[in-house]
Amino acid sequence: MNFSQIIKKSLRGIPLGSDVVKKWPKTRVKGCVAISYLTWPFRDGVNSPKMRGHTNAFEVSAMAESFLELGYRVEICDYDNDHYKLPADCVVAIDIHGNLERWHRKSKSPCHLILHASGTHWLQLNNAELGRLESLRDRKGMALKPRRQAAVSNSVEYAKEIVVLGNEFTIKSWEFARRPISRIPISSAYEFPWPKTRDFSNAKKRFLWVGSYGMVHKGLDLALDAFSGMPELELTVCGRPEKEDDFFQLYKKELTETPNIHFRGWMDMGSRAFSEITATHATVIYPSCAEGGAGSVIHCMHAGMIPACTYEASVDLGNFGEVVEDGTVEAVQAACRKIASLPDNEVESMARASYEHARTIHTRERFRENYRNYAASVIAGIK
Repeated sequence: MNFSQIIKKSLRGIPLGSDVVKKWPKTRVKGCVAISYLTWPFRDGVNSPKMRGHTNAFEVSAMAESFLELGYRVEICDYDNDHYKLPADCVVAIDIHGNLERWHRKSKSPCHLILHASGTHWLQLNNAELGRLESLRDRKGMALKPRRQAAVSNSVEYAKEIVVLGNEFTIKSWEFARRPISRIPISSAYEFPWPKTRDFSNAKKRFLWVGSYGMVHKGLDLALDAFSGMPELELTVCGRPEKEDDFFQLYKKELTETPNIHFRGWMDMGSRAFSEITATHATVIYPSCAEGGAGSVIHCMHAGMIPACTYEASVDLGNFGEVVEDGTVEAVQAACRKIASLPDNEVESMARASYEHARTIHTRERFRENYRNYAASVIAGIK
């Protein structure tokens, strides 16, 4: 769950719940670790279909599990729970956005506060979206509503340290706070077999955009304008742009009437329909303006796709991805045309390297291992 979703949930009037989940270790209790994130994964269980909807459900479960294994009782509240109080024996408290300041002011225990930064700093995120909206206004003559604005929070000023899921881009947005920063790469809700039947001579000309809400923030406008001017290439769009009425009004022609753009709507990334798309597409295009590690791109990499992203998408591109140099239509076109012009065997090699990178770095097991090591280092440091 990233910071801007806090705003979305509150505007819709949908609290995530005020219940606190309490978990006990199998050994003698050494103290308490509090986590302000999500509680529903502990009630619904690891086999719930909802666990596949986003990486955060598994990740909060792995975080709790890591401290339980170290002998600590774990209390989990939802991030929007502004009534939960840290218990007297709390030694570590982890929050994703807005509770650290309150805990610092009200807690009487000398607790080690950690900011689990699932996104970029709110100031950078908000400015980035507004900048994209301004560029769109100047390009298209229409001002759209911001969709990803995050709540203001001073929590980082009270944190002893920071954890991030993304790469250098995300890390840099927090460096101003002069706190130790640890990167634990984002996991993936999905893993797939290598698509053996993919024909790269055709697949290299087909691109996929897949994302949640905040179409301009995530660069769908750039992708639509880019492919409207590249009839020789194809774009498939998986998402819900129709939920953003002003965006859909502006881009209805591109989404519904442009021959080389195929609007597929919301897509379950574990579905057969998604597998059919990845079997015929070589590249996921994602010119986002600010991410804490773009989960949808990582999922596509697990399906053997090449990531073509902006630096701000916070995805490692190595020698297997293509950088979209800036947030412009021309930069998107340049990146896509470059991939489409490569020899088939080179495109296949990049896709294979992307696949292997995701399976090495961005898995549930790797996240669990990394967080266990991190939790152990935290406990060792405060003893």
